[in-house]
Amino acid sequence: MKNRPIALIIAGSDSGGGAGLQADLKTLTSMGVFGVTVITGLTAQNTIGVKSIYNVDPSFISSQFDAVMEDFSVKFGKTGMLSNESIIKVVQEKVKEYNLKLVVDPVMVSKTGSPLLDESSVDALKSLMKDALLSTPNKYEAEKLAGEKITSLDDLKRVARKLYNDIGNVVVKGGNMFNGTDVAMLDGQEMEIKSPKVNTSNLHGSGDVFSASIVGFLSKGASLIEAIEESKKFVYFSILNSLSIGKGKGPVDPFANAESVMERENGRKTLEELLHFIEGNKKFVSLMRDDFKANVSYLTNYGDVISLAGGIIKYIDKIKLDGPLLVNLDNDVTRIAKKVGGRIGILLP
Repeated sequence: MKNRPIALIIAGSDSGGGAGLQADLKTLTSMGVFGVTVITGLTAQNTIGVKSIYNVDPSFISSQFDAVMEDFSVKFGKTGMLSNESIIKVVQEKVKEYNLKLVVDPVMVSKTGSPLLDESSVDALKSLMKDALLSTPNKYEAEKLAGEKITSLDDLKRVARKLYNDIGNVVVKGGNMFNGTDVAMLDGQEMEIKSPKVNTSNLHGSGDVFSASIVGFLSKGASLIEAIEESKKFVYFSILNSLSIGKGKGPVDPFANAESVMERENGRKTLEELLHFIEGNKKFVSLMRDDFKANVSYLTNYGDVISLAGGIIKYIDKIKLDGPLLVNLDNDVTRIAKKVGGRIGILLP
């Protein structure tokens, strides 16, 4: 029977669907990981802001843990919104009880600026982070946790070292302020993890997608550093293809990662059918010169171009296909397809 790796999401619900456990589950599903949940709170939320928060009773949080862990084989989990000390403490107790390897996303404020954590609960959150495999604060959260301002990349590195000494393994996310650079401190080793800067305000759920994808990669067998590096690529692509939906700060799109692969495969299939038709069309062959050479292209919605490595040539009285179908080759057909657009193209001599 078919199986999948399983990861646990311990987080709040976002009624707008762009962040919280909804973003986490979309991320895991896109990765081929089965997500199970412990819901810590409900938010009445959209892309404009958080209208209200309803905290789940700690005893029910405990019951959700027990229900999930008695039935599923779960090694890795992540936290999102844990809005007060009593919720944080019951999560910490259950994580220890079930020996769960945890990634803590120390959610304090939504992307729209609404507070999601009681100020008095920061120490409790830091205690949870000390028990975690990794914590992933953004710039604002790192400042709150370290009690220091971050205005430069050197500050980012200094705060990452301070947090590592205080709570353990950490990735401090620099975001667009530092051109897509994050600083990780893992088992005493400092490293910069970079991606290109994306000029967009549609960043709703980006932190959730990052931490959820780390847990997803860990559940699939990656090492911690591999999971972080791959998650950086995953969230970059999700931001690059973020969605302008809603009236405020739109959500990132974790499904873009899977959809781009599906589009490439659909492009290959479409071109294979076209080439099969061309190969078997005797009238088409009869019209070709002996020095005829052409190529075909398929342009996806993500800007990828599929084309033949060599092209289409006439050999005696038949069509010969030179090379396999590949993606984004450095050739004329790729450049023309990206410039001109159009789903399917044929480049003639």
